Amino acid sequence: MKATILWELKQRRTAILWWTLGSALLACLILALYPSIRNQADQLNQALNSLPDGIRQLKTGGTNSVNVADPVAFLNANVFYSTLPIVWIILAITRGSAVLGRDEQNHTLELLLARPISRIRLLFAKGLSLIAEFAVVSVATVVLIALLAPAFKLHVGTGHLVVTALYTAAFSLSFGLIAFALQAASSLTRRAASAVAVIVGFGGYLLTSLSGLTHWLENPAELAPYHYFAPDKILRGEAVHGLDIYLVGIFIVTAVISYVGFRRRDIS
Repeated sequence: MKATILWELKQRRTAILWWTLGSALLACLILALYPSIRNQADQLNQALNSLPDGIRQLKTGGTNSVNVADPVAFLNANVFYSTLPIVWIILAITRGSAVLGRDEQNHTLELLLARPISRIRLLFAKGLSLIAEFAVVSVATVVLIALLAPAFKLHVGTGHLVVTALYTAAFSLSFGLIAFALQAASSLTRRAASAVAVIVGFGGYLLTSLSGLTHWLENPAELAPYHYFAPDKILRGEAVHGLDIYLVGIFIVTAVISYVGFRRRDIS
């Protein structure tokens, strides 16, 4: 199993490097904008707070008003609620769909199973390789953010900053696990794995953000994972029980679906 994980990471080493550099550089560029934004805070606040709630919430995630000079508001709106999750969700879904799907499409999955390794051990190794790849990209970005935030006058507790980034990474990875579980479960669900994960992830983002525009979207929005994602609260050290329940639940559900489906399905 260890050999399978290492082989998977070795095959992806160039892509991992570019994803890591891209994610870290993007975060660095956004942090570097804060000093100039803070100097123009009055004008920017007036412009942003005059926007309709739904449009403003596309960036802020449900915050009633925006103060761009506030480090927590800046990090929430520009880093943790939209930018990093969008990048990381794309990575998670593409890898969650491909880590098994590529081998099955290339007809090499049967060769892997011909080795002295059980289906479940192979499934576990593939899942761990997905998590390991995602961890390299996200942890490197988290470390850079924690190191550079004070240099750009973003005075937020390092502990809260790291915890928020880790929550963001876990939240983003959850959509990759959805794709992975559907890919593993059956021949029917694997065809829709990426589409379902994209709908749950980005569809939920739009649904939650636009729920501020009309009351009839408020109840459906509660079904979307993004409804419970509140990085501004985590940055302030507040508990996010809804997000905790979602993360624990999705990890358990996707593990069960993957295990039950993959051990029984026909691989051809």
